[in-house]
Amino acid sequence: MSGNIEEAGVRMLTEEELISGVVEKHRRFLEEYRKEFEELDSKINQFEEDAKNARISRTQMAERKEVLKEKRQQYYHQVEGLLEKELFPKLDPITADKIMEDIKKLKGQIESDEEQKLIDSFMENLQERIREKEVGESLLQQTKARVEEARNSNLELKEITESEKQLEEDNGSKNSEISKNKPQHKWLSSKIKSHEEALSYWEKQKT
Repeated sequence: MSGNIEEAGVRMLTEEELISGVVEKHRRFLEEYRKEFEELDSKINQFEEDAKNARISRTQMAERKEVLKEKRQQYYHQVEGLLEKELFPKLDPITADKIMEDIKKLKGQIESDEEQKLIDSFMENLQERIREKEVGESLLQQTKARVEEARNSNLELKEITESEKQLEEDNGSKNSEISKNKPQHKWLSSKIKSHEEALSYWEKQKT
């Protein structure tokens, strides 16, 4: 049989040559798999880092929202205190109650656009009452400053809420990418380990 092969011009590979071929094959596969794994690993790590940062941002946003809600209520509470001390003693109970009712509406959780309309109406009415009773412009300016601060708190709340929605969408997209790429990542890791073990075995056979 071997004579026929030699006559046909086909040379039998030696054991060493066969082993070298197997070693080269495993090295080639390792190079390809490692390259793909490194690219995918970097991609997944970035997604996971982004997801981690998103969780931190959401926590910070939630804390900031609580601070802003409290600040907003405090500013309106200060307005109540100022008016109760400086203006209400000079007003009839019905008018004073009406102003307090308007402040109560402002303190409620309302849309920022609606809040601005209520503020404009409230300040216009308050200006008339203050000038009518000759209380002084200082009270009007102090009240206006606190109402504006409350308004700014509500505007920031709105911005944070919108940012949270965008963050949630982005995070959902990243989590989807992680889930999509994890199986391939795991498969490549398994293949690399398998070829490393095989390569180690066959390299020992060469010696």
